[in-house]
Amino acid sequence: MAVICTTPTLWMGDLESDWGEEFITNGFQNMGITIRSLKIIKNKVTGLPAGYCFVDFTDKDKAQEALLKLNGKVIPGTSPVRRFKLNSAGYGKDSTPLPEFSLFVGELSDDVDDYVLYQAFAKRYRSCRSVKIVTDSSGRSKGYGFVRFTEENDQQRALIEMQHFPGISRRPIRVSLATPKRPLPPDVSGDVHYSHYYGHNYPYSASYYQYYGSHTAPHSSHDHAHHESTTAEDEMDTLEEPELEIDVFRYNKDFMEQSEEVFEAIELSRWTPLDSITSKLPPPMSI
Repeated sequence: MAVICTTPTLWMGDLESDWGEEFITNGFQNMGITIRSLKIIKNKVTGLPAGYCFVDFTDKDKAQEALLKLNGKVIPGTSPVRRFKLNSAGYGKDSTPLPEFSLFVGELSDDVDDYVLYQAFAKRYRSCRSVKIVTDSSGRSKGYGFVRFTEENDQQRALIEMQHFPGISRRPIRVSLATPKRPLPPDVSGDVHYSHYYGHNYPYSASYYQYYGSHTAPHSSHDHAHHESTTAEDEMDTLEEPELEIDVFRYNKDFMEQSEEVFEAIELSRWTPLDSITSKLPPPMSI
């Protein structure tokens, strides 16, 4: 998940042990991003690379641009293919957690990445905090993503104003509230059938949770910073799209039928007037 950078430094993980500073620097440059410097972190005991580094930029805006444009993209010159795994080095350091309000964004064409989606929302809503385009194992967009805000008012405005908004994707986007993921009970074999819970509302949901359920990021730290990279990705795993396709006509019909039954029951339950004192009482009516 691409978050707002509070420092001009990015954390980069999943490094191969034979990657040097020159190789990583060239990887950024070949993608059109210039860095100021980087430092590969080594294990204090073994002296071997710890699998992550810190990349410095001239300012936090450049770091934000690199994070949004490169995160999840293929690193040039890697075989087998490896992808940029980036996050803000300052993520998780804030002592006071901010409230978060999320939106699901669908109907995204494959040319929309985190950078494009973030720019579209951030320039309209000041509290836009992060975005995430969901991709498959090959890095291809699945056509949907999530946007997070720190102010509920912005979330509610975006829900209305960005619905079917043109100009971001090759087709108008679809926006809805993202809801917390429901707990998934395992079956007798211990396996979890995600499709039983997420496949009925939208075709993307099941594959989204199957993909993100098996991907985590390592914890890491060094002399001057402590960075927990699992938090940003894991947070997105707690969201899903709510049920959007509501059969209004069916619900209205059911409501009207129930209302008629209640009305008839009330009418039948009224006391029937007696013609005379000798009239027999009517049999009781069941409601």
